Amino acid sequence: MEEKEKHAWSELDHAWNIIRNDRTRGAAELLLAALQALRDFLETVESPDYSDIDSIMNQLATLRSDMAGFSNCVRLISTESIDSLFRSVTQLQEYLVLSPAKIAQNAEKIFTKQIAVMTNSRSSVVERVILTLHRTGRLKQVIQMESRPAYEGRYNAERLIECGVHVTVIPDAAMGYWIYNADTVLVGADAISVDGSFLGKIGSYPLALLARDAGIPYYVTADRLKFVHELPDELSANLNFSGDVIGWDVTSKHLAFSNIIFEQTAGNLVAGYITEFGLQKPPLSILETLSF
Repeated sequence: MEEKEKHAWSELDHAWNIIRNDRTRGAAELLLAALQALRDFLETVESPDYSDIDSIMNQLATLRSDMAGFSNCVRLISTESIDSLFRSVTQLQEYLVLSPAKIAQNAEKIFTKQIAVMTNSRSSVVERVILTLHRTGRLKQVIQMESRPAYEGRYNAERLIECGVHVTVIPDAAMGYWIYNADTVLVGADAISVDGSFLGKIGSYPLALLARDAGIPYYVTADRLKFVHELPDELSANLNFSGDVIGWDVTSKHLAFSNIIFEQTAGNLVAGYITEFGLQKPPLSILETLSF
């Protein structure tokens, strides 16, 4: 193996390892980063062995078992030739870049009046919808949960305030108080099943319960790469995240940490999924249109 090819493999492994352990960026951002790493590899290694390609596809499909987009995109990547491989990766990149704008356009049809939005975690699609509402004068404010343990809600808030959005950042435990200041809840998802239930950031489920009790609609933004017939297992999704991030100095044989980051939310708590196809309501009878 030439030095250039060895370096390319090393770079690919390094990029994917970062994505594998990233707990702050959303699913769409991570998938785009993974595809760009694959594209960089293909541009460096002009004629990889097909046995290597099979291995790469298997790694990509399982890179993030908590996020449906990784396994779904592999089904769309053609490995018949290097040209078709490169072409399909490029098409997926373009799709992931363009679909948030389509989703935001469909959100404009739903949110026709000025609203206060409550959200958690960090989602590039949710961000795009919020910025679109802000640009069109339909946004009062954003109530942003911190989204512990990784605090990705704070990162989301930073991006929004840079664009002039008024954001109130709250601790996750205060969501019950702040829900009554919101007109709608808008969250992202990592995987969505046929019955409308979804896997998302911890806190999504109690937020949905609070929204239901307060009579506030709870929407999920998602492109079709998120839709699957069966959700990833919660235990597997949380397997690779250590609880020691709590950072508490107390130690005892009687003390255990639980700091999981993913949970399921039932479809009957979701008012609708805002997709590039428009608003879809669970149960998702059009799953075959949305999945691969």
